[in-house]
Amino acid sequence: MLEVPIVESAYEALPVFPLPNFVIFPNTMTRLHIFEPRFRLMATEALATHRLMVLVGLKPGWEADYYGSPPVHEYGSLCKIVNDERLEDGRYNLFVHCLARVQISTVHRLVPYRTASVTVCDDQTADPDRMDDAMTRLVSCVRGLIVKLGENGALLGTVLSATRKPAILTNRLAAALATDPMDRQRLLELTDPVERAERLTDIAGDLLLRVDQPEIDMEGLDFSMVN
Repeated sequence: MLEVPIVESAYEALPVFPLPNFVIFPNTMTRLHIFEPRFRLMATEALATHRLMVLVGLKPGWEADYYGSPPVHEYGSLCKIVNDERLEDGRYNLFVHCLARVQISTVHRLVPYRTASVTVCDDQTADPDRMDDAMTRLVSCVRGLIVKLGENGALLGTVLSATRKPAILTNRLAAALATDPMDRQRLLELTDPVERAERLTDIAGDLLLRVDQPEIDMEGLDFSMVN
């Protein structure tokens, strides 16, 4: 049977939705509230066609030109709108699923919102033994964190039990565990799943060491994007 890919390998002109301090990982979902007029139009046009958009973080210094065209990161996320609600005043509530990591090759500075040419960046093929070893260490560390978190670790346990596929699990754990925007961006850009698992083990291990410190807000772990 011929397999039909979920996404194309490249796209010439997809709408770009830039957000400050934001990263969404493949195989995860999130909710968006669309209120600016330019992005309302973007949502309307996307819903009428392919339902696709590229969510991408703004580079530091975006505040100086937010309502213009502040520079965005080279890597973003190809997302599909899976549910939508249009409010009476024209705003939208959207529920989007991240299909893939993409590299932005060209940004078209069109009015009122930007579009971009993008290439899908799949994970590299990993050595099975290295991958198994990295995932074993990661899962062990996350399990230890779940025990230390107690009730606060329930959702993290759900993430861990939902799949054992390295590509999916590492992305979902990245969404849940990485709180620093630049850490999240670096994790998004990693195409080596072994390296991603090792970085996540470091993050989970650091959280495990700090979980009892009162100044650490463990409830700040973000599960809103994990499906």
